[in-house]
Amino acid sequence: MPHPRKRSKKLYDVPDESSIAVQPSSSRLMQLPGELRNQIYDHLFSSTTLTIHKRLWGEQKEGLAILRTCSQINREAAPLWPGLALFDFPIRRLRMPGYDLMLKPVHYVDGAYERNENAVYYKPAMVLKLLPGLRLDVLTMRTTVDQSSDGASAYAALSGLIENGNGWKELHYIASYSDMLGFKTCQLWDQDMYRRKPQPSNWSSILSERDGADSKPTVTIYRSTQPDTPGSVTELATHELFEQEIPLEEDYPRFGLQADNALLADKKEMLVIVKRGKGVDIMERSEPPFGLDDIREWAQGMTWAEINYHSLGRGELDALNE
Repeated sequence: MPHPRKRSKKLYDVPDESSIAVQPSSSRLMQLPGELRNQIYDHLFSSTTLTIHKRLWGEQKEGLAILRTCSQINREAAPLWPGLALFDFPIRRLRMPGYDLMLKPVHYVDGAYERNENAVYYKPAMVLKLLPGLRLDVLTMRTTVDQSSDGASAYAALSGLIENGNGWKELHYIASYSDMLGFKTCQLWDQDMYRRKPQPSNWSSILSERDGADSKPTVTIYRSTQPDTPGSVTELATHELFEQEIPLEEDYPRFGLQADNALLADKKEMLVIVKRGKGVDIMERSEPPFGLDDIREWAQGMTWAEINYHSLGRGELDALNE
């Protein structure tokens, strides 16, 4: 009969009474009022950083040693530290929606904050600029079926990421349907990113100009072989390479002015894999000046929680104006 395994000791297990280093009756800390002890815990844990790498706890965890002094301190302080300590760990992969974000910019006018009631739609590339220092191995974005009914928006979102996006070495952009590469370009649109062009050749040219051809950046498109089958485009057995034919030079300006009805009727997923060039600096710049389409131009140091709360109209601006 096998012997039962002994329970491994966790990092912050409360020691048994025989190993208690400090008894409450002899501790000056425990003689203080509870309000003061809470202030001490707050200060201690707020100045504690936990660096996590390869599933191991790193440096600066000394502030949590207080949890091991006695059972009463552990009971008081254990619920507090997760919300106060800073967790510093590498995010290697991230998944987020692949559609525009609607915000109402908040501007500082005549000594007070005012919200613009005219909504502005920001591309995913602009949203990622709120995360300076981001260095992802892989960023995955996916549209939903409802969003894919607007292929032009998905096309423009991806074009913006290829032209201006930072913070990732490799981008996987998944569109629920093929209309992203089949919509009819409206001649009234004055933004180049909405003008459909042959892909991936056009996106490849943009990325090569941005990163340098010698760094060998690539843009590859796959289309699912299974209609109306979510996730099929990510499987080797159910996807195939997709390339649009490059028209003759004299026909190039007219490309995309007519819809590709075959792609519009095609209910097959598309996957675009964008790989930045080797050795390219992918980190987003965090210092101003910023561009006019950059959220940071008007956010002026607000946290994402403040941007989300105030610019979407969920809260009044009284807190910002205090």
